[in-house]
Amino acid sequence: MSISKERIDDFKEIFKKEYGKELTDAEAYESAHNLLGFVQVLYDIHRKEVQRKYRLRKEPQGFNLTDGIYDCSICRQQQPEGQIWYDKWGITCSTCRKAVQTGVVPSFICNQRHSWYPMWQIESNFGIKWQRARKMAREGTLKAKIVPAENGNPYEYIFLKKENPELVDPDRSNPCRKSWDRNQNKIAKAKTKEARKKAFAEWEAEQKRIKKLKNKNRF
Repeated sequence: MSISKERIDDFKEIFKKEYGKELTDAEAYESAHNLLGFVQVLYDIHRKEVQRKYRLRKEPQGFNLTDGIYDCSICRQQQPEGQIWYDKWGITCSTCRKAVQTGVVPSFICNQRHSWYPMWQIESNFGIKWQRARKMAREGTLKAKIVPAENGNPYEYIFLKKENPELVDPDRSNPCRKSWDRNQNKIAKAKTKEARKKAFAEWEAEQKRIKKLKNKNRF
């Protein structure tokens, strides 16, 4: 895809304004070409998604994707071409799709990835080994939604953040972390207020004692 000299000059001007650096024609062309390629990829992805949603109107139960290899939006396992499903919940493998359809796991986890932790993240973020996490899930210490495999064994563990508020994500941009921070700030402010109140009461008591001693010494 060619880029006109006029567009290259526009790119150079924008780059200089934003970053204070002047690009050569060759640098500007390469950067503009890469940017154009990235935009084209995004456009192709969007166009493909629009086509799928249009097809979904005719096939509301969903359909198999046969145009490539995809990862399941829940278990993240790569599935062979023709063995991954697209429906109103997005892209899922047959095992995870069945769990959503039967209500074993809530459907929002398909497109709200930051609302839950998979097993690997429990270990990565909180240092809880999967063996211990499974035991805690059985005991109820951690609350987990379990996607069953065809043989009935656990296939995937879903730890919803709203059901496990004790798990605080290190990423402070996370809503769960923000809620935890707000609570901690509230507690800290309450303790500070109480400490000031106590210190003022002690100061007042000391002032009264001194005043009483002074009055006593006058006589």
